[in-house]
Amino acid sequence: MYLWLKWLHVVSVISWMAGILYLYRLLIYLSERGANADIKGLLVLMSRRLFKYITVPAAVVSYVAGLGMVAVVPAIAKGHWFGAKFILVLALTHYTVKAGLLIGRFEKGADNLPSSKRLRVLNEVPTVLMLVIVWLVLFKPF
Repeated sequence: MYLWLKWLHVVSVISWMAGILYLYRLLIYLSERGANADIKGLLVLMSRRLFKYITVPAAVVSYVAGLGMVAVVPAIAKGHWFGAKFILVLALTHYTVKAGLLIGRFEKGADNLPSSKRLRVLNEVPTVLMLVIVWLVLFKPF
């Protein structure tokens, strides 16, 4: 059972990361080209569907499978590396929710939307989180 949960966890994390990275890229395009109503409509539609049908379900499955692995083999959650990993996963969850909120703000044409430069920085944060999370999982440094 553990290996099936691990497989599901890895596959869903890959999907989650693909979704969140592409979402921020779409938000950059919205920032740069969202003045055109047709382009804005298409980018918002693409963003909303990616968020709703791929990114969020993948995140949920990642949590369920990860917690399932801990339930099946509680020893894997021992060590400070696991606590650090979980905190970083919560940060990744924050960036996922933030992307969803930004989609809504772009859709409504809200004031004070992030610049494309700021969105480019935000786009890198999930990548850095992923690198550190994978490092923690593979090396279990503490």
